[in-house]
This record gives sequence, C-alpha cells and structure tokens, in this order.
Amino acid sequence: MRHFAHTPAMSGRPQAGQITVDLKAIADNVGILRKHSPGAGFMAVVKGNAYGHGLVEVSRTALDAGAGWLGTAQLAEAVALRQAGITAPILAWLYLASSDSGTIRAAVENSIDVSVGSIEALEAVAAIAKERGTRAQIHLELDSGLSRGGARPDEWAKLVEAAAAAERTAGPGGVGVRGIWTHLAWADVPVHPGNAAAVAGYEAAVGQARAAGLEPELRHVASSANLLARPEYHFDMVRAGLAMYGLSPADHLDPADFGLRPALSATAPLVMVKKVPAGTGVSYEHKAITHETRYLGLIPLGYADGIPKDISGRGIVTVAGARVRVMGKVCMDQFMVDLGPDPRGIRPGDMAQLFGDPAAGAASADEWGEAIGSHGDEIINRIAPRLPRTFLPVAGRA
Repeated sequence: MRHFAHTPAMSGRPQAGQITVDLKAIADNVGILRKHSPGAGFMAVVKGNAYGHGLVEVSRTALDAGAGWLGTAQLAEAVALRQAGITAPILAWLYLASSDSGTIRAAVENSIDVSVGSIEALEAVAAIAKERGTRAQIHLELDSGLSRGGARPDEWAKLVEAAAAAERTAGPGGVGVRGIWTHLAWADVPVHPGNAAAVAGYEAAVGQARAAGLEPELRHVASSANLLARPEYHFDMVRAGLAMYGLSPADHLDPADFGLRPALSATAPLVMVKKVPAGTGVSYEHKAITHETRYLGLIPLGYADGIPKDISGRGIVTVAGARVRVMGKVCMDQFMVDLGPDPRGIRPGDMAQLFGDPAAGAASADEWGEAIGSHGDEIINRIAPRLPRTFLPVAGRA
C-alpha cells in the first residue's frame, strides 16, 4: 500500500497511535454529495484542520473531486491554504472585526472571501480594502435564529444598505457582495419546522438586499443534513461538512444509506497484555473491578490524544476481529480494554482499531460519539496533533 504523506510520530513515544485518512473516501463522498445537489455549487467545509483529517490534503482532494469552494471558520486556515498554493475560492467566517486586524488584511491580500454580519465588520473590511487598493469579496450573513454570527433581522436593512453603498464607492479598493448566507439553528434536524421559518426569513432578507441594489451570485443555506434531505434549501451553493467525511449529519441519516463512508480511522498497538484475577481494580479510583479472571490490553492513547474520558465502559475497540470494551478510567496517555477470560492468542503488538469504517468491522466515530452522549464529529475533532497521520491516496495521484 502506497502512502500519500506521513507525519512523523513525536520522538520518545513508543509505538503510539496512528490516524489514517482515506482520501479516496473523501473524493467518493464529494462525488455522491454533488449528485444529491446537482443544481448547486459545492463548498467543501475544511474548518478545524478538515475536521481533524488534514487541512491541505483534504482540500486538494475535494477540489479534485469537483468542489468549487472551500470553507473555513478561522481566517488563519484560509491563509494557510493560500500558502499551500491553493487558488480556489475560499470563504472564512470567524475573525475579529477591526480595521487594524492583521487577519482581515491577510484575507484581502490573499483574495479570501470573508463573511460580514455587522456594520462594524463591513467598515473594517472596506477600510482595509481601500488601504490595499484591492476589492474585497464578502458574503453577508443573516442570523436566522442561531444567535451566533450574522446580523439579526432587525439589523439587516441597515447592513444591506451600507453594503450597497460600499459597493458603489468609487476609487481603488472597495467591496463586492458575492454572497448572502445563513446557518440554520436546526441544521441537524431537517424536518424541524424552525428550518422552514428560518428559510422564509432568509428569502425575505435576500429580497431586502436586492431592493437595496445588491445582486449576490451565491445564496447558501444548506449544510450536510439539508443537502441530503431538503433539496429546496440548496439555493445556489451547498456547504458539505460532516457528510463529506462519511459521518452522520443528523441522527436519522445513516451515511451508509447514501453510499458515504468514513475517511478516518484510528489504530494503536497493544503495548501490554496482562492476566488479572477476580476482584482487581482497573485504572484510577477503581471505577471498574473484574468479577472473574480477565485479560487486559493496554493501549498507548489517552485523553491527551483526544480519547474522551466518558468513553470508559462504553467505547468499543476492535482487536483481532473481536469487539471489546474500554475498561476503567481513561488516563492521560493510555487506557485499558477488557479482552475477556480468554485472550484468544492476542498479544502485545497486535493492532487495536478504535474507530473507522463499520463496513470493515470497526466501530464508527458516530458509535463512539453516541457512547458519550454526543456525535461522531466531536470524536474526530478531539484527535490531538501529536498523533501521526497517514494519507491513503486517490488512485492515480502521487
């Protein structure tokens, strides 16, 4: 098997865990999602180091698979993509709205579109665009009920009027309103009536913007769940996050039903296998105690690597084809699994798969997320940078 890239493990950690990212799964998932949104542009959301998968590698793969846009939360990640030589359109939406902000300046200098949800942000971007003599492309964000970023409906009229005036400003620099967008408060529950109400408010806001003289080329609302379940919300572009990585974007949507598969798997070798008698306390505070003779496997990963403490007693790990449970409290750098009364030949050096593709017999990140009362996206985003990543290439790519 040929590796696309490899990040060396940190020195001093003997045989720690390994994160493997299947770039072909990313590419295939993009292809499937594009078929579900044929009339819309496609933004691959790569925020948070591409949900822990690898910012640059995933971005290049998604673009090669047909994505037209990339989306990041932090402007620093958008700049990193430009520094990596990626020229595709990028939207970033989280930054300090200040005219002396170095991040906004870097965005303008690198032709990165930025989200604007307030008069203050608009003025900051316009000031830097004028200073640099460069036209800044912006996407106006409506707060349609999430109470996060964006302008509230009662602030919207002033924002669109100011944006239209900024577009008309003569001289070097200036702003162009390329898009209008929102993120739904019930984005992961496509059938919730709050979505329909929010989208109706969004359409009214677009109408206000047009009445003010703006003609945005991109209206975008739908993230993964609504991309798959509500085609009437696709508008001009969809934003694919979780589904692109093969995880469930909503409790009732099984990625496998759409042909999507997880791209990330986490493995680690057992560094010890030991037999313990009945009545043995396991890990801190003896939250787990053996009731009969058991074999324990020691895995060299812990909460410093992103393994959630709450997985104790509930998390499923696959060793030699057997599904075994995490036993005892997760430590900073290690945790134990219960191999049962018979180790079945399992020995130190055998690989344990924490999560990966269920089709290959692994527990999924979604299953781990459910075990801690959360979702798979929290699991994959916890993964620590100190764990080495191996990228399996799309066929035909070096």
